[in-house]
Amino acid sequence: MAEQRKILRIFKLISLLKGVRRRTPKELADILEISKRTVYRYFNLLEELGFVIDLDFEGAYFIPTDEGDEYQFTFNAEESLLIRQSIKSLSASHNLSEHILKKLHMMSEQAQIGENILNASNGLKIEKLSKAIQDKTQVKLLNYSSLNSNTDTNRLFEPITFTTNYTGVIGVDVQKAPSEARIFNINRIGQVEALEKQQQFASEIEVQPIDSFGFKGEKLFDVELKLKRKAYSHMIQFYPQTKPLVKGKTDDYVFSGKVYFSEYLLRFLMAFPDEVAVLSPQDLNQELKKFKEAL
Repeated sequence: MAEQRKILRIFKLISLLKGVRRRTPKELADILEISKRTVYRYFNLLEELGFVIDLDFEGAYFIPTDEGDEYQFTFNAEESLLIRQSIKSLSASHNLSEHILKKLHMMSEQAQIGENILNASNGLKIEKLSKAIQDKTQVKLLNYSSLNSNTDTNRLFEPITFTTNYTGVIGVDVQKAPSEARIFNINRIGQVEALEKQQQFASEIEVQPIDSFGFKGEKLFDVELKLKRKAYSHMIQFYPQTKPLVKGKTDDYVFSGKVYFSEYLLRFLMAFPDEVAVLSPQDLNQELKKFKEAL
């Protein structure tokens, strides 16, 4: 467990150092719940692995990144799960930290590895769901917290695939809606109980493509957004699949892609009213207006 915590802290430290905000060793120590001395030891380890750590004039440390590339330390989906499995299997006599960190430093740009995968509870859920997808078996989602009904219920479920960043799982709610695909939020699942029964409905379901905001809907729209720096940084941090769809630099970024008029998109637009301008379609502005009025 000590080695697991160490590696998780190092992942988080890299995230903090590559973020927009720079922090002092004391701030980093408080966030990671370690001593300042340990923070400096981690600095040395990262530098040995090839990371460059700089210090500004106010005594704050950071990992230099290209403009707009904050938070971008990434793996593809299979590598993300492999890391989770590696961390889970660590023991005092089997230290994989150096190998994992070297792999981390190499980086791919296919999918962001987030705290959702590294979180011990979510990682276990994702592993069980992944095996069920591979074996085409059913699972039981225990104590699923529904925001609509404000209740915790058990769901008999046939998982099909994951959403972007493994924040949700797409599949069939056998008892409530066996003829359609639904998305269940990983964080709201209490536990996943693996079952041996083979899937009955999932093979008949056609899963709609997931957009760069991690949403599955009915109709995709060609959307163009003009972004300023702050909105751009937020977009690629929380929706990393949008990054290849953005061009430009500094305060003149343009997002262009096919997306659904989802709550994720609308809330993003609401959060940055002075940072984002809808270039097209104008229907999106009408959707945003209706969304605001409904809140």
